[in-house]
Amino acid sequence: MSLLSTSITYDKSTSLIMMTLRGCAGVEDVLNAYKAVKKYSESHGSNKVLVDVSELEHKFAAIDIVNVMPKVAHYVSNMQIARVVGFEGYMHDLFLQKVKRFGIHAENFECFKSAKEWLSNA
Repeated sequence: MSLLSTSITYDKSTSLIMMTLRGCAGVEDVLNAYKAVKKYSESHGSNKVLVDVSELEHKFAAIDIVNVMPKVAHYVSNMQIARVVGFEGYMHDLFLQKVKRFGIHAENFECFKSAKEWLSNA
């Protein structure tokens, strides 16, 4: 039984793909989520993604991000990603740092409104 709840939608009025991840995520869960975002991006012709991970816990070690990031970067290349993160930000900050090393335009935010505004102006 999965400990992760994933929701992905497309808002036609803003051309934003919105993904919410809640629960506990392993490495494969993270890869599958960003793989799904890539499919949404391709099918809707949008490269702007708002990801809400404010209620997500990572059930893998920080060092695993080093190994998973090349795959995630492949899925999200040419996308702009705004991530709404919770207070437990260490893994979220590490994720952001690593994804930027692959040239991905991404930022972390503490609230949904700021993330959405950033994407609208990006």
